Amino acid sequence: MNIHCPKCKSDSILAKNTARKTGGTIGTAAGAVSGASASYAGSQIGMRVGLVAGPTGSIIGGIAGAIIGGLIGGAAGAATGSAVGKTIDEKVLDNYLCSSCGHKFSIKS
Repeated sequence: MNIHCPKCKSDSILAKNTARKTGGTIGTAAGAVSGASASYAGSQIGMRVGLVAGPTGSIIGGIAGAIIGGLIGGAAGAATGSAVGKTIDEKVLDNYLCSSCGHKFSIKS
């Protein structure tokens, strides 16, 4: 889709995506925090699975489970936050900026 400035008709348009970036950042942080609580369960499972390899395997399995839980939580939070931010950018904010004249606008559907 080729976007043109409604004021000067230039096609030199930038998408600001402010809410998407902010939502992704907040979602990552929130997801990592919730992932930290889930990582406890992951570490417990990892410790049980690693126990087959002995005490060292149990420790390594617990650490791996905790790391994986945090990563999964952070990734899920980032995806959710970005999706919500994208909707806000498109429906609420003036997401586009004309680099020729500086006009901020949104595209109404």
